[in-house]
Amino acid sequence: MSLITATTRAALEELLETALRPAPDNWLKIRFGSELIGHVQPDYIPTIEAYIEQAETPALVRFGDHLQLENLPPFLLSQLLQDLAEFLKNHQAAPGWRNEHFSWLDAMGHERFRMERAAFRSLGFHSRACHINGYTAHQEIYLGLRSNSKATDPNMLDNLAAGGISADETLQQCVIRELWEEAGVPLNIARLVQPIGHIHVRRIVEPKGLHDESLYTYDLLLPDDFTPQNNDGEVSEFIKVPFSQAANLILEGALTPDAAAVTAEFLLRKA
Repeated sequence: MSLITATTRAALEELLETALRPAPDNWLKIRFGSELIGHVQPDYIPTIEAYIEQAETPALVRFGDHLQLENLPPFLLSQLLQDLAEFLKNHQAAPGWRNEHFSWLDAMGHERFRMERAAFRSLGFHSRACHINGYTAHQEIYLGLRSNSKATDPNMLDNLAAGGISADETLQQCVIRELWEEAGVPLNIARLVQPIGHIHVRRIVEPKGLHDESLYTYDLLLPDDFTPQNNDGEVSEFIKVPFSQAANLILEGALTPDAAAVTAEFLLRKA
């Protein structure tokens, strides 16, 4: 017997179907070779053009109706792109600076460049993250309330643990790290995490730019005697709610957009 109504199920399915949205037509495209890999919002275009004008060796150039990323070895391209990221930061066009690098991977899984993660949204580059659904054997799921000091989505509900995958970090390393940092899950429990799938999301995030990310999803059945406890200050508290209540919270807009998609997919499988 389903734990959620047919109407709720249909609403969750629609949420997932609309998670991948196109970039606006008036945003400036970025290409790497022939591949479209990024989009720049109109307000940032003058800053990009100023960077190209003053850089001795710019990471990208204007080519007709788009920006063309230079086809250089990853190490050299990454150096130039980090210079671009610093330029954007100095011109208030890279909000949420973290001093952490993300990698951009091509279709074959090769890293082609890395740069400050905040600039990924400014340029609309594709990033990766892991999201873990922590649940119990009693049809309950844990959700974490993001700290009010978070640069993105403060005071909104999130998955048990979630976070961006840093350069040089594997998916499994990210999962284990985030579970410990955000929810205090020890290794003997964290290593029982079950890989589930992948959700591609894309949406405008004001004023930062375009959020284009692959969410790698995992399930973790938690023992009854475990209570999550945050270790890094990014989560203010955890709540444990029945599957049906979690669905209602999604539809009320209480979860971050990414956590909503991940939790919706979980509930469609489990409830």
